[in-house]
Amino acid sequence: MTTPTKLFHCIPLLTLLALANNLVRADLVLETETAYLGKKGEGTFGNAVQFERDKDGLTILTLTALEYAPTDDLEILFEPFFYEEQHPKGGPVVSGQGDTELTFSYRIVDEGKIMPAVVLAAKVKLPTATNAEIGTRRADYTGYLILGKTIDGWEFNANAAVETFGSPAGSDFKNQFIYDFSVNHSISEKWTGYGEVFGNTSPEAGVRGTFSGAIGAEYQWSEHVNSFGSLGLDTDHLTVVRMGINYTW
Repeated sequence: MTTPTKLFHCIPLLTLLALANNLVRADLVLETETAYLGKKGEGTFGNAVQFERDKDGLTILTLTALEYAPTDDLEILFEPFFYEEQHPKGGPVVSGQGDTELTFSYRIVDEGKIMPAVVLAAKVKLPTATNAEIGTRRADYTGYLILGKTIDGWEFNANAAVETFGSPAGSDFKNQFIYDFSVNHSISEKWTGYGEVFGNTSPEAGVRGTFSGAIGAEYQWSEHVNSFGSLGLDTDHLTVVRMGINYTW
């Protein structure tokens, strides 16, 4: 995976809802950033394993997220990708530590009867990957505008973002526009379902942008523990399966 589009797939491309209502939501379980931030002092620790299959082979990676709300309007998300293993067709296995992401989200407008909640977020990808086949060894930066609205128990979130890639030697990456839309709804006291669409423009000449969709569900085992799973597909014929667990406080 040497292009930004491939690297994007190492971030949750097609993901799932994993937290019950009124609890802080970690970015680990939603590709679409949420406008519903946690209350002061709330947090989430999550772990997941993700399997990606496309025409080039199989990738397995672990996902970890630690999110904390120091105030009612601010959340900080830390996402280290501790391990990735690529099994390319006709090539040797590539493995190692992935990059690390740090995201700050700040709510500037509270949700009203008509007005959606509005959040601004900034993400930096730190080049911690130990293998050049896994990371670019350059920092990336992303700015988000996030809107959220709840209607009759259905929660909607929409994102518009611009990502600036750090180009390694011999590459000339373009700024990339990203758009996301998700909806989730509590099916029962324990179960929540969600649907999501995600897209991005071309990151460099000769590389197409992608469009994806996913469905997922979470089950609330207790007040603080839930598990989740999802299945998604994109226009690059990538299939993504993710399973994980979250602990909230």
